[in-house]
Amino acid sequence: MTMRRAEVGPCGNICGGCPDFRVLKKGDDAFRRQVAANLTQEVGRPVSPEEVGCEGCWGGIHNALAASLECRIRQCADGKGFATCAECGDFPCVVYLKQFQEGSRCERNIRAIQAAGLDQWIDRQVKEREP
Repeated sequence: MTMRRAEVGPCGNICGGCPDFRVLKKGDDAFRRQVAANLTQEVGRPVSPEEVGCEGCWGGIHNALAASLECRIRQCADGKGFATCAECGDFPCVVYLKQFQEGSRCERNIRAIQAAGLDQWIDRQVKEREP
């Protein structure tokens, strides 16, 4: 499995583009407070800056605001030894389609990973985020 898997969820979600993920990379308290304020509005309850921070699906932080160990897609990919669903010959399967609709951004990402390969796809995502 690629060492870069932390940058993308098994479902194709781009972790590196998520503010909750970037908070840990940046180490900036003002950014952490802003992300907490944004999440407060998004989830409809107060979110403290201490609650903010996600290491992605393959990281060690798992809570209501971060990646979940209960995610069936993550469990499936992990059980098969895959970094993403792009490696699975059954994609898109029933497990995937229970969480994402065909044509979703994540499904399009998985298709792009299949076409380009994970490392090249991640490189492209990073380049697109650069100013």
